Amino acid sequence: MIRIVSAEPLSDCRLKITFNDGVGGIFPVEPKRRGGVFLKLLEAKIFNAVTINPDFGCVEWPGGIDLCPETMHQTLTGLESAAELDSVMALREDGKAKLPRH
Repeated sequence: MIRIVSAEPLSDCRLKITFNDGVGGIFPVEPKRRGGVFLKLLEAKIFNAVTINPDFGCVEWPGGIDLCPETMHQTLTGLESAAELDSVMALREDGKAKLPRH
């Protein structure tokens, strides 16, 4: 199960994220694109109040705003699921790693 282990708020509504599998990077939250309750995150005070939910390993903000860690992981890696991430480790006969085709 993919979980977020650290999250640091950055400027421009971005988060510096590290996952429990060692993957990390800068995640653009994009409140304007998401709309709705996410528009509250445009206020720096609220955005900077990000925490990690210890039960679910997701980032969350006051008011019940949260993001799915699996989706965030997919955005940073370009892979669709943990199963697909595991399949990246599969080797072809020539010994080179290959990405699954969609």
